[in-house]
Amino acid sequence: MVIVQSRRPDRFFNAAQQDRLAELMERWRSCRDQGKSLPAEEQAELEALVDAELDASAARAADLADKLKR
Repeated sequence: MVIVQSRRPDRFFNAAQQDRLAELMERWRSCRDQGKSLPAEEQAELEALVDAELDASAARAADLADKLKR
């Protein structure tokens, strides 16, 4: 089974987190293209948001699995 979910905000990863992740990813790409790095603070924030999104993805999958068992 393949499940494709939308990228809409939810209780696992909200709109503010999505917006900030998109903003930092854009800055990261720009820096990369210029041969630079993000400032350490922004890099740490980006990594934390990526981890949070990954955790949210796992939580969504667990929530869906729980609902399918009912």
